[in-house]
Amino acid sequence: MKFSGQSIFQKKQKYDLFNNKIYELVEYDKTVLDIGCATGKLLENLKKNKNCQVFGIESDKEMAKEAARICENLICDDVESCNLPFQKEFFDIIIFADVLEHLKRPDLLLEKLKFYIKRNGCLLISIPNIAFFLARLNLFFGKFDYVEYGIMDRTHLRFFTLKTAKRLIEESGYKIVYLQGYNQVKARYFLLKPLGKIFKTLFATDFIIKAVIK
Repeated sequence: MKFSGQSIFQKKQKYDLFNNKIYELVEYDKTVLDIGCATGKLLENLKKNKNCQVFGIESDKEMAKEAARICENLICDDVESCNLPFQKEFFDIIIFADVLEHLKRPDLLLEKLKFYIKRNGCLLISIPNIAFFLARLNLFFGKFDYVEYGIMDRTHLRFFTLKTAKRLIEESGYKIVYLQGYNQVKARYFLLKPLGKIFKTLFATDFIIKAVIK
């Protein structure tokens, strides 16, 4: 069971689905930065359906080219090392949709981005749960095998439980105001959706977090 050198077609297949819950949490008429926006599918829907002004950062050149058609400004660079051209308190919302686990120092980046968020703005984050029951079961049997996507994506540099995800965000200077277990899975795994909300530490593949500056 799989959960959330390639060609652009393969990358589009992987990234053209977007996180529905993150989309729902974005209000109308907001200025939004999506970090790791891939081909820009989430931003495209926010622009089209919610009249948002959208900006993106994407390090993959091929995907950035796709996203640039949508964004007011698309930065093709490594977000951890690049200088951002935006003014202070420019964004209503900054999105990390399955991105923090790919970063070397997500704590430093989260601290840095406080400069760009409006005082009434927020972060919207989705982050994979390494304590999902299948990951626990695999580890029990001595398996820690990487795959192409999902919790064990081979490009992940960090792994988070609910406790460590909360610690990362709070110690970076934010207050969590919303947290939900989330599963974007195939229809035959429908039971995981309610289970993930009720028993999120065990049955959620991801956590959805909304956080504001303390």
